[in-house]
Amino acid sequence: MKCALVTGSTKGIGFATAKKLADNGYLVYVNGRSDAPEFFASDRRFIYIKADLSTMAGVDILFESVENRLLNCLILNAGATCRKPMSEIEYDDWQSVMDTNVNIPFFITQRFKENMHDNGSITFISSALSLWPHATSVPYGVSKAAVNMLAQTLVKEFSNKKIRVNAICPGFIDTLWQKEKPQELREKIAKKTALNRFGTPEEVADMCFSIINNSYMNGSIVSLDGGYDYV
Repeated sequence: MKCALVTGSTKGIGFATAKKLADNGYLVYVNGRSDAPEFFASDRRFIYIKADLSTMAGVDILFESVENRLLNCLILNAGATCRKPMSEIEYDDWQSVMDTNVNIPFFITQRFKENMHDNGSITFISSALSLWPHATSVPYGVSKAAVNMLAQTLVKEFSNKKIRVNAICPGFIDTLWQKEKPQELREKIAKKTALNRFGTPEEVADMCFSIINNSYMNGSIVSLDGGYDYV
């Protein structure tokens, strides 16, 4: 049985991706900061790991929970943001976003390098905010731009085992983060998108699964934003 690890998988894009993999025959290690949701606890296709992936201690827990099994694919989805105005951002705010979005994902890939099957796949969930500037969250956009370069830089590091490394840059996806926005703002975002709507977590999961199964896709930064700012 093929085996996958999806970080930050209790909701949204991570949850949809974990479910997509399980529905296609994978044993999926899933992760969150709190106790296992009932959906995962009652389904033997999933193994839940409680770990805070903003810390190196969380990396240790993750690795110790999986170390006896080789992974076919690793999806790095756990993320954080900070929506304070630039003038109010403090060092700890900046560092927390960088740790969660860039630093810890690097150390996860480092730790799992020898625990990946040959011809496997590593996919970073980046963001469209890594491709075009947006004042909502300065550290988030900067951290996700770093994720793109990290993915491309790691291509050579994993080439000896033919492990492919890619990143997906979703635009405005209808996750809890977006559902909490005022309706007026949601409508404004939809009108700026050529498809006139938000994307769904399932659409990102479909792209992730496609990348995993495309044996020639490597070092790609894939935009998935519905044509944002094309209208």
